[in-house]
Amino acid sequence: MDKILIVAKREYLERVRSRWFIVITLAVPALMATVFAVMILIAARSSASTNVRHIRILDASATSLGDRISQNLMADSAAANDPIKPVVQQVNVADLPGLQERATADVAAKGSTLVGYLVLTDSTLRGQTFYYAGRNASSVADIERLRTAVRQSVSIVRLQREGLTDSVVSAFNNMPLKMRSERITDAGRGGSGQAGMIAGMVVGVLLFMSIIIHGQNVLRGVLEEKSSRVAEVVISSIKPESLLAGKVLGVGAVGLTQQAAWIAISAYLSQFILPVIMKNVGPVGSAATAASASAAGSPVAGALGSMTLPVIGVAFVFFLVGFTFYAALYAAAGSMVNSEQEAQQAAVPVMLLIMSAWLMVNPVMINPNSKLAVVMSWLPWSSPIIMPMRMGLTSVPPMHVAGSILVAIVGCVGAVWLSARIYRVGMLMYGKKPTFAEVAKWIRYA
Repeated sequence: MDKILIVAKREYLERVRSRWFIVITLAVPALMATVFAVMILIAARSSASTNVRHIRILDASATSLGDRISQNLMADSAAANDPIKPVVQQVNVADLPGLQERATADVAAKGSTLVGYLVLTDSTLRGQTFYYAGRNASSVADIERLRTAVRQSVSIVRLQREGLTDSVVSAFNNMPLKMRSERITDAGRGGSGQAGMIAGMVVGVLLFMSIIIHGQNVLRGVLEEKSSRVAEVVISSIKPESLLAGKVLGVGAVGLTQQAAWIAISAYLSQFILPVIMKNVGPVGSAATAASASAAGSPVAGALGSMTLPVIGVAFVFFLVGFTFYAALYAAAGSMVNSEQEAQQAAVPVMLLIMSAWLMVNPVMINPNSKLAVVMSWLPWSSPIIMPMRMGLTSVPPMHVAGSILVAIVGCVGAVWLSARIYRVGMLMYGKKPTFAEVAKWIRYA
Protein backbone atom coordinates (compact mmCIF):
# COMPACT_ATOMS: atom_id res chain seq x y z
CA MET A 1 0.00 0.00 0.00
CA ASP A 2 2.88 2.36 0.78
CA LYS A 3 4.29 1.91 -2.72
CA ILE A 4 0.86 2.64 -4.25
CA LEU A 5 0.67 5.90 -2.28
CA ILE A 6 4.20 6.84 -3.35
CA VAL A 7 3.29 6.36 -7.01
CA ALA A 8 0.01 8.25 -6.52
CA LYS A 9 1.82 11.15 -4.84
CA ARG A 10 4.36 11.35 -7.64
CA GLU A 11 1.66 11.31 -10.32
CA TYR A 12 -0.35 13.95 -8.47
CA LEU A 13 2.49 16.38 -7.80
CA GLU A 14 3.97 15.99 -11.27
CA ARG A 15 0.70 16.98 -12.93
CA VAL A 16 -0.46 19.63 -10.46
CA ARG A 17 2.85 21.50 -10.73
CA SER A 18 2.80 21.57 -14.52
CA ARG A 19 2.02 24.79 -16.35
CA TRP A 20 -0.64 23.14 -18.48
CA PHE A 21 -2.60 22.09 -15.38
CA ILE A 22 -2.60 25.65 -14.08
CA VAL A 23 -3.52 27.10 -17.47
CA ILE A 24 -6.39 24.66 -18.06
CA THR A 25 -7.67 25.00 -14.49
CA LEU A 26 -7.89 28.78 -14.87
CA ALA A 27 -8.83 28.94 -18.54
CA VAL A 28 -11.75 26.47 -18.66
CA PRO A 29 -14.01 28.34 -16.17
CA ALA A 30 -13.15 31.65 -17.82
CA LEU A 31 -13.86 30.21 -21.27
CA MET A 32 -17.13 28.63 -20.17
CA ALA A 33 -18.23 31.84 -18.44
CA THR A 34 -17.39 33.83 -21.57
CA VAL A 35 -19.30 31.42 -23.80
CA PHE A 36 -22.25 31.52 -21.42
CA ALA A 37 -22.27 35.33 -21.40
CA VAL A 38 -21.89 35.57 -25.18
CA MET A 39 -24.75 33.08 -25.74
CA ILE A 40 -27.10 35.12 -23.52
CA LEU A 41 -26.09 38.40 -25.15
CA ILE A 42 -26.49 36.94 -28.64
CA ALA A 43 -29.89 35.54 -27.71
CA ALA A 44 -30.91 38.92 -26.34
CA ARG A 45 -29.66 40.76 -29.41
CA SER A 46 -30.91 38.24 -31.93
CA SER A 47 -34.36 39.80 -32.07
CA ALA A 48 -35.80 40.72 -35.43
CA SER A 49 -33.79 43.24 -37.45
CA THR A 50 -35.10 46.59 -38.65
CA ASN A 51 -35.80 44.91 -42.00
CA VAL A 52 -38.94 43.41 -40.51
CA ARG A 53 -40.48 46.92 -40.58
CA HIS A 54 -39.33 47.80 -44.11
CA ILE A 55 -42.18 45.92 -45.76
CA ARG A 56 -45.36 46.51 -47.73
CA ILE A 57 -48.59 45.01 -46.36
CA LEU A 58 -51.18 44.04 -48.99
CA ASP A 59 -54.35 43.73 -46.92
CA ALA A 60 -57.17 41.97 -48.76
CA SER A 61 -59.06 40.98 -45.58
CA ALA A 62 -61.43 43.99 -45.72
CA THR A 63 -60.58 44.75 -42.06
CA SER A 64 -58.05 46.78 -40.13
CA LEU A 65 -55.76 43.77 -39.85
CA GLY A 66 -52.96 45.37 -41.89
CA ASP A 67 -52.98 48.49 -39.70
CA ARG A 68 -52.89 46.34 -36.56
CA ILE A 69 -49.87 44.43 -37.84
CA SER A 70 -48.10 47.69 -38.70
CA GLN A 71 -48.72 49.02 -35.18
CA ASN A 72 -47.46 45.75 -33.70
CA LEU A 73 -44.24 45.88 -35.75
CA MET A 74 -43.67 49.49 -34.67
CA ALA A 75 -44.20 48.67 -30.99
CA ASP A 76 -40.53 47.79 -30.42
CA SER A 77 -38.42 50.33 -28.56
CA ALA A 78 -35.94 50.54 -31.45
CA ALA A 79 -38.73 51.42 -33.94
CA ALA A 80 -39.06 54.96 -32.60
CA ASN A 81 -35.87 56.06 -34.35
CA ASP A 82 -36.60 54.22 -37.60
CA PRO A 83 -37.92 56.64 -40.26
CA ILE A 84 -39.16 53.77 -42.45
CA LYS A 85 -42.46 52.24 -41.45
CA PRO A 86 -44.58 49.43 -42.93
CA VAL A 87 -46.74 50.63 -45.82
CA VAL A 88 -50.31 49.30 -45.64
CA GLN A 89 -52.39 48.99 -48.80
CA GLN A 90 -56.07 48.03 -48.66
CA VAL A 91 -56.60 45.96 -51.82
CA ASN A 92 -59.07 43.62 -53.46
CA VAL A 93 -58.42 39.91 -53.74
CA ALA A 94 -58.75 40.10 -57.53
CA ASP A 95 -55.93 42.65 -57.72
CA LEU A 96 -53.47 40.64 -55.61
CA PRO A 97 -51.58 38.87 -58.46
CA GLY A 98 -50.69 42.14 -60.18
CA LEU A 99 -49.85 43.91 -56.93
CA GLN A 100 -47.60 41.03 -55.87
CA GLU A 101 -45.70 41.21 -59.16
CA ARG A 102 -45.23 44.95 -58.71
CA ALA A 103 -44.11 44.51 -55.09
CA THR A 104 -41.64 41.82 -56.17
CA ALA A 105 -40.13 44.21 -58.73
CA ASP A 106 -39.91 46.98 -56.11
CA VAL A 107 -38.12 44.67 -53.66
CA ALA A 108 -35.70 43.46 -56.33
CA ALA A 109 -34.93 47.00 -57.55
CA LYS A 110 -31.36 48.10 -56.88
CA GLY A 111 -31.09 50.51 -53.95
CA SER A 112 -34.67 49.88 -52.81
CA THR A 113 -35.41 50.25 -49.10
CA LEU A 114 -38.32 47.84 -49.44
CA VAL A 115 -37.30 44.45 -48.07
CA GLY A 116 -40.44 42.38 -48.62
CA TYR A 117 -44.21 42.30 -48.73
CA LEU A 118 -46.90 40.62 -46.65
CA VAL A 119 -50.18 39.35 -48.13
CA LEU A 120 -53.28 39.10 -45.93
CA THR A 121 -56.57 37.52 -46.95
CA ASP A 122 -59.75 36.12 -45.39
CA SER A 123 -57.77 32.93 -44.80
CA THR A 124 -55.43 34.92 -42.54
CA LEU A 125 -58.36 36.30 -40.58
CA ARG A 126 -59.65 32.75 -40.04
CA GLY A 127 -56.26 31.85 -38.53
CA GLN A 128 -55.15 29.63 -41.40
CA THR A 129 -52.46 31.08 -43.69
CA PHE A 130 -50.66 34.27 -44.68
CA TYR A 131 -47.95 34.87 -47.25
CA TYR A 132 -44.65 36.72 -47.07
CA ALA A 133 -41.95 37.22 -49.69
CA GLY A 134 -38.75 39.18 -49.12
CA ARG A 135 -35.00 39.32 -49.00
CA ASN A 136 -35.06 38.32 -45.31
CA ALA A 137 -37.33 35.29 -45.80
CA SER A 138 -34.50 33.02 -44.57
CA SER A 139 -34.03 35.00 -41.34
CA VAL A 140 -35.50 32.94 -38.50
CA ALA A 141 -35.79 35.96 -36.18
CA ASP A 142 -37.53 38.14 -38.77
CA ILE A 143 -40.00 35.43 -39.83
CA GLU A 144 -40.81 34.60 -36.22
CA ARG A 145 -41.38 38.29 -35.48
CA LEU A 146 -43.77 38.57 -38.43
CA ARG A 147 -45.59 35.39 -37.40
CA THR A 148 -46.04 36.72 -33.86
CA ALA A 149 -47.26 40.10 -35.10
CA VAL A 150 -49.81 38.49 -37.45
CA ARG A 151 -51.01 36.04 -34.79
CA GLN A 152 -51.49 38.76 -32.17
CA SER A 153 -53.16 41.12 -34.63
CA VAL A 154 -55.57 38.44 -35.87
CA SER A 155 -56.55 37.72 -32.26
CA ILE A 156 -57.21 41.41 -31.60
CA VAL A 157 -59.34 41.89 -34.72
CA ARG A 158 -61.38 38.75 -34.06
CA LEU A 159 -61.96 39.67 -30.41
CA GLN A 160 -63.08 43.15 -31.43
CA ARG A 161 -65.53 41.64 -33.89
CA GLU A 162 -66.99 39.72 -30.96
CA GLY A 163 -67.71 43.00 -29.19
CA LEU A 164 -64.77 43.35 -26.79
CA THR A 165 -63.42 46.85 -26.23
CA ASP A 166 -59.88 47.91 -27.12
CA SER A 167 -58.85 48.13 -23.45
CA VAL A 168 -60.01 44.57 -22.72
CA VAL A 169 -58.33 43.23 -25.85
CA SER A 170 -55.09 45.03 -24.96
CA ALA A 171 -55.20 43.65 -21.42
CA PHE A 172 -55.56 40.08 -22.73
CA ASN A 173 -52.88 40.54 -25.35
CA ASN A 174 -50.28 41.99 -22.96
CA MET A 175 -50.98 39.68 -20.02
CA PRO A 176 -47.68 39.20 -18.07
CA LEU A 177 -47.78 35.48 -17.39
CA LYS A 178 -44.77 33.90 -15.69
CA MET A 179 -44.28 30.25 -14.86
CA ARG A 180 -42.53 28.79 -11.85
CA SER A 181 -41.58 25.13 -11.84
CA GLU A 182 -40.77 23.09 -8.74
CA ARG A 183 -39.71 19.50 -8.29
CA ILE A 184 -41.50 17.09 -5.95
CA THR A 185 -39.30 14.45 -4.34
CA ASP A 186 -40.04 11.73 -1.79
CA ALA A 187 -39.46 14.33 0.93
CA GLY A 188 -41.89 16.82 -0.61
CA ARG A 189 -41.24 19.85 -2.75
CA GLY A 190 -37.58 19.92 -3.69
CA GLY A 191 -36.75 23.31 -5.20
CA SER A 192 -36.68 24.75 -8.69
CA GLY A 193 -36.95 22.36 -11.63
CA GLN A 194 -34.64 24.56 -13.70
CA ALA A 195 -32.08 24.57 -10.91
CA GLY A 196 -32.16 20.78 -10.77
CA MET A 197 -31.69 20.54 -14.53
CA ILE A 198 -28.69 22.89 -14.43
CA ALA A 199 -27.19 21.02 -11.47
CA GLY A 200 -27.57 17.69 -13.28
CA MET A 201 -26.04 19.10 -16.46
CA VAL A 202 -23.10 20.61 -14.55
CA VAL A 203 -22.32 17.31 -12.83
CA GLY A 204 -22.62 15.34 -16.07
CA VAL A 205 -20.44 17.74 -18.06
CA LEU A 206 -17.75 17.90 -15.36
CA LEU A 207 -17.58 14.11 -15.12
CA PHE A 208 -17.43 13.75 -18.90
CA MET A 209 -14.68 16.38 -19.26
CA SER A 210 -12.61 14.94 -16.42
CA ILE A 211 -12.81 11.40 -17.79
CA ILE A 212 -11.81 12.56 -21.27
CA ILE A 213 -8.97 14.87 -20.19
CA HIS A 214 -7.40 12.83 -17.41
CA GLY A 215 -8.08 9.45 -18.98
CA GLN A 216 -6.01 10.59 -21.95
CA ASN A 217 -3.33 11.74 -19.50
CA VAL A 218 -3.14 8.23 -18.06
CA LEU A 219 -2.77 6.76 -21.54
CA ARG A 220 0.01 9.18 -22.52
CA GLY A 221 1.82 8.69 -19.20
CA VAL A 222 1.82 4.91 -19.57
CA LEU A 223 2.97 5.15 -23.19
CA GLU A 224 5.75 7.59 -22.27
CA GLU A 225 7.09 5.34 -19.51
CA LYS A 226 6.96 2.33 -21.78
CA SER A 227 8.67 4.10 -24.71
CA SER A 228 11.45 5.48 -22.50
CA ARG A 229 11.98 2.08 -20.80
CA VAL A 230 11.41 3.72 -17.39
CA ALA A 231 8.73 1.13 -16.69
CA GLU A 232 11.31 -1.67 -16.72
CA VAL A 233 13.18 -0.04 -13.86
CA VAL A 234 10.02 0.81 -11.90
CA ILE A 235 8.47 -2.65 -12.29
CA SER A 236 11.67 -4.20 -10.87
CA SER A 237 10.80 -2.68 -7.49
CA ILE A 238 6.99 -2.59 -7.56
CA LYS A 239 4.30 -4.93 -8.83
CA PRO A 240 2.62 -3.84 -12.09
CA GLU A 241 -0.79 -3.92 -10.41
CA SER A 242 0.42 -1.55 -7.70
CA LEU A 243 1.95 0.76 -10.33
CA LEU A 244 -1.36 0.83 -12.20
CA ALA A 245 -3.32 1.50 -9.00
CA GLY A 246 -0.98 4.33 -8.01
CA LYS A 247 -1.32 5.96 -11.42
CA VAL A 248 -5.10 5.80 -11.35
CA LEU A 249 -5.28 7.18 -7.80
CA GLY A 250 -2.84 9.99 -8.51
CA VAL A 251 -4.46 11.13 -11.72
CA GLY A 252 -7.92 10.76 -10.16
CA ALA A 253 -6.86 13.08 -7.34
CA VAL A 254 -5.72 15.56 -9.99
CA GLY A 255 -9.18 15.36 -11.59
CA LEU A 256 -10.92 15.99 -8.25
CA THR A 257 -8.65 18.94 -7.55
CA GLN A 258 -9.38 20.41 -10.96
CA GLN A 259 -13.14 19.90 -10.60
CA ALA A 260 -13.17 21.61 -7.20
CA ALA A 261 -11.21 24.51 -8.67
CA TRP A 262 -13.57 24.76 -11.66
CA ILE A 263 -16.65 24.87 -9.43
CA ALA A 264 -15.13 27.45 -7.08
CA ILE A 265 -13.88 29.71 -9.89
CA SER A 266 -17.18 29.42 -11.81
CA ALA A 267 -19.18 30.37 -8.71
CA TYR A 268 -16.87 33.34 -8.15
CA LEU A 269 -17.05 34.54 -11.76
CA SER A 270 -20.85 34.26 -11.86
CA GLN A 271 -21.07 37.01 -9.22
CA PHE A 272 -19.49 39.45 -11.68
CA ILE A 273 -20.74 38.19 -15.04
CA LEU A 274 -24.48 38.03 -14.30
CA PRO A 275 -24.78 41.75 -13.33
CA VAL A 276 -22.93 42.73 -16.51
CA ILE A 277 -25.26 40.59 -18.62
CA MET A 278 -28.32 42.05 -16.91
CA LYS A 279 -27.05 45.57 -17.55
CA ASN A 280 -26.55 44.96 -21.26
CA VAL A 281 -29.56 42.78 -22.06
CA GLY A 282 -32.38 45.05 -21.01
CA PRO A 283 -32.03 48.06 -23.35
CA VAL A 284 -31.23 45.97 -26.42
CA GLY A 285 -33.56 43.01 -26.51
CA SER A 286 -37.31 42.99 -26.49
CA ALA A 287 -39.22 43.04 -23.23
CA ALA A 288 -39.82 39.30 -23.32
CA THR A 289 -36.19 38.56 -24.09
CA ALA A 290 -34.98 40.86 -21.33
CA ALA A 291 -37.40 39.34 -18.86
CA SER A 292 -36.32 35.81 -19.65
CA ALA A 293 -32.67 36.79 -19.45
CA SER A 294 -33.21 38.61 -16.18
CA ALA A 295 -34.51 35.39 -14.71
CA ALA A 296 -31.38 33.54 -15.76
CA GLY A 297 -29.64 34.39 -12.54
CA SER A 298 -32.30 32.62 -10.51
CA PRO A 299 -31.73 29.10 -11.92
CA VAL A 300 -27.97 29.58 -11.70
CA ALA A 301 -28.18 30.58 -8.07
CA GLY A 302 -30.70 27.80 -7.44
CA ALA A 303 -28.44 25.24 -9.08
CA LEU A 304 -25.56 26.20 -6.83
CA GLY A 305 -27.87 26.10 -3.83
CA SER A 306 -29.32 22.71 -4.80
CA MET A 307 -25.90 21.04 -4.61
CA THR A 308 -26.55 19.58 -1.16
CA LEU A 309 -24.17 17.27 0.68
CA PRO A 310 -25.97 14.08 -0.46
CA VAL A 311 -25.86 15.21 -4.10
CA ILE A 312 -22.19 16.15 -3.81
CA GLY A 313 -21.46 12.83 -2.09
CA VAL A 314 -23.19 10.80 -4.81
CA ALA A 315 -21.44 12.80 -7.54
CA PHE A 316 -18.12 12.22 -5.77
CA VAL A 317 -18.68 8.45 -5.62
CA PHE A 318 -19.72 8.29 -9.25
CA PHE A 319 -16.68 10.31 -10.26
CA LEU A 320 -14.31 7.97 -8.43
CA VAL A 321 -15.92 4.85 -9.83
CA GLY A 322 -16.32 6.21 -13.37
CA PHE A 323 -12.85 7.66 -13.54
CA THR A 324 -11.26 4.47 -12.18
CA PHE A 325 -13.20 2.43 -14.74
CA TYR A 326 -12.06 4.49 -17.73
CA ALA A 327 -8.56 5.31 -16.46
CA ALA A 328 -7.81 1.61 -16.04
CA LEU A 329 -8.98 0.91 -19.59
CA TYR A 330 -6.90 3.81 -20.92
CA ALA A 331 -3.85 2.49 -19.06
CA ALA A 332 -4.37 -0.96 -20.58
CA ALA A 333 -4.65 0.61 -24.04
CA GLY A 334 -1.42 2.54 -23.49
CA SER A 335 0.48 -0.56 -22.32
CA MET A 336 -0.38 -2.53 -25.45
CA VAL A 337 1.14 -0.15 -28.02
CA ASN A 338 4.46 1.51 -28.80
CA SER A 339 3.61 4.85 -30.44
CA GLU A 340 1.19 7.76 -30.11
CA GLN A 341 -0.58 6.83 -33.32
CA GLU A 342 -1.16 3.25 -32.17
CA ALA A 343 -2.32 4.54 -28.79
CA GLN A 344 -5.05 6.65 -30.37
CA GLN A 345 -6.26 3.63 -32.32
CA ALA A 346 -6.19 1.41 -29.24
CA ALA A 347 -8.17 4.01 -27.29
CA VAL A 348 -11.04 4.06 -29.83
CA PRO A 349 -13.08 1.31 -28.04
CA VAL A 350 -12.76 3.21 -24.76
CA MET A 351 -13.81 6.44 -26.45
CA LEU A 352 -16.81 4.70 -28.00
CA LEU A 353 -17.95 3.61 -24.53
CA ILE A 354 -17.74 7.20 -23.27
CA MET A 355 -19.50 8.62 -26.32
CA SER A 356 -22.26 6.00 -26.09
CA ALA A 357 -23.09 7.47 -22.68
CA TRP A 358 -22.76 11.11 -23.80
CA LEU A 359 -24.99 10.61 -26.85
CA MET A 360 -27.80 9.62 -24.49
CA VAL A 361 -27.71 12.96 -22.64
CA ASN A 362 -30.33 14.63 -24.83
CA PRO A 363 -32.88 11.75 -24.66
CA VAL A 364 -32.36 11.57 -20.89
CA MET A 365 -33.00 15.32 -20.53
CA ILE A 366 -36.21 15.02 -22.57
CA ASN A 367 -37.54 12.08 -20.55
CA PRO A 368 -35.41 11.16 -17.50
CA ASN A 369 -37.83 8.38 -16.52
CA SER A 370 -37.89 6.57 -19.88
CA LYS A 371 -36.73 2.98 -20.21
CA LEU A 372 -33.65 4.16 -22.08
CA ALA A 373 -32.67 6.55 -19.27
CA VAL A 374 -33.22 3.89 -16.60
CA VAL A 375 -31.19 1.27 -18.49
CA MET A 376 -28.32 3.70 -19.18
CA SER A 377 -28.20 4.66 -15.50
CA TRP A 378 -27.60 0.99 -14.58
CA LEU A 379 -24.80 0.24 -17.04
CA PRO A 380 -21.32 0.56 -15.45
CA TRP A 381 -19.81 2.60 -18.30
CA SER A 382 -22.69 5.11 -18.56
CA SER A 383 -24.08 5.36 -15.01
CA PRO A 384 -21.37 7.82 -13.78
CA ILE A 385 -22.69 10.37 -16.30
CA ILE A 386 -26.39 9.47 -16.66
CA MET A 387 -27.39 8.79 -13.04
CA PRO A 388 -26.21 12.17 -11.61
CA MET A 389 -28.07 13.89 -14.44
CA ARG A 390 -31.25 11.93 -13.70
CA MET A 391 -30.95 12.88 -10.04
CA GLY A 392 -30.91 16.53 -11.08
CA LEU A 393 -33.85 16.15 -13.46
CA THR A 394 -36.24 13.91 -11.57
CA SER A 395 -36.80 12.05 -8.31
CA VAL A 396 -34.78 8.81 -8.33
CA PRO A 397 -35.46 6.28 -5.55
CA PRO A 398 -32.51 5.92 -3.17
CA MET A 399 -32.47 2.15 -3.75
CA HIS A 400 -31.99 2.76 -7.47
CA VAL A 401 -29.09 5.12 -6.77
CA ALA A 402 -27.49 2.61 -4.41
CA GLY A 403 -28.01 -0.21 -6.91
CA SER A 404 -26.53 1.85 -9.72
CA ILE A 405 -23.47 2.61 -7.59
CA LEU A 406 -23.10 -1.07 -6.70
CA VAL A 407 -23.28 -2.15 -10.35
CA ALA A 408 -20.80 0.57 -11.30
CA ILE A 409 -18.40 -0.63 -8.58
CA VAL A 410 -18.66 -4.22 -9.81
CA GLY A 411 -17.98 -3.05 -13.35
CA CYS A 412 -15.08 -0.96 -12.10
CA VAL A 413 -13.54 -3.94 -10.31
CA GLY A 414 -13.89 -6.02 -13.48
CA ALA A 415 -12.28 -3.28 -15.61
CA VAL A 416 -9.39 -2.93 -13.15
CA TRP A 417 -8.86 -6.70 -13.04
CA LEU A 418 -8.88 -6.93 -16.83
CA SER A 419 -6.62 -3.91 -17.28
CA ALA A 420 -4.15 -5.11 -14.65
CA ARG A 421 -3.61 -8.40 -16.46
CA ILE A 422 -3.07 -6.60 -19.77
CA TYR A 423 -0.87 -3.98 -18.11
CA ARG A 424 1.31 -6.60 -16.40
CA VAL A 425 2.36 -8.14 -19.71
CA GLY A 426 1.97 -5.20 -22.06
CA MET A 427 4.42 -2.88 -20.26
CA LEU A 428 7.26 -5.29 -21.02
CA MET A 429 6.24 -6.18 -24.57
CA TYR A 430 7.81 -4.26 -27.46
CA GLY A 431 7.68 -4.53 -31.21
CA LYS A 432 4.56 -4.93 -33.30
CA LYS A 433 1.07 -4.07 -32.12
CA PRO A 434 -0.51 -7.17 -30.50
CA THR A 435 -3.56 -8.82 -32.02
CA PHE A 436 -6.76 -9.53 -30.11
CA ALA A 437 -5.73 -13.19 -29.86
CA GLU A 438 -2.44 -12.21 -28.23
CA VAL A 439 -4.18 -9.86 -25.79
CA ALA A 440 -6.54 -12.70 -24.89
CA LYS A 441 -3.49 -14.86 -24.11
CA TRP A 442 -2.08 -12.11 -21.88
CA ILE A 443 -5.33 -12.02 -19.92
CA ARG A 444 -5.48 -15.80 -19.65
CA TYR A 445 -1.88 -16.44 -18.57
CA ALA A 446 -1.03 -13.24 -16.64
